[in-house]
Amino acid sequence: MLSFRHLSQTLMKPNSLNKLRFLTNDLHLNHTIVRLRHSARMNTCVVFVPQQESWIIERMGKFNKILDPGFNVLIPIIDQISYVQSLKELAIDIPQQSAVTADNVTLNIDGVLYLRVVDPYAASYGVEDPEFAITQLAQTTMRSEIGKITLDS
Repeated sequence: MLSFRHLSQTLMKPNSLNKLRFLTNDLHLNHTIVRLRHSARMNTCVVFVPQQESWIIERMGKFNKILDPGFNVLIPIIDQISYVQSLKELAIDIPQQSAVTADNVTLNIDGVLYLRVVDPYAASYGVEDPEFAITQLAQTTMRSEIGKITLDS
């Protein structure tokens, strides 16, 4: 998480504009699927989780529960909203890559991957960057399957 102190120290150093761009780009990239540390106040007791979202609650730094959409009650200061997972379907573009078929023909392939979070706990704690991991898995699978195909008859 980017703190105000870290940001102010970065801005005081030479080439601070480039570092600021890097930090803001890094923040933007890390929040595409998962939003960390929701902006609810520390003294919030009653929260309303929007439809198609699931909130991960940690109590004293340890996983406690998953809040479903609707009316929910939290214990102030002790409970913290750690992750907010969107349960909507997301389309991810798979970049173009070359693949070689079984008869040694090179193809350029790309694709679109549709995904949806089914288990908010696993999406939050299971892998560091779920979008990157699923993209890499899709690319590897596409190359593997293209490698089994024979195009020349």
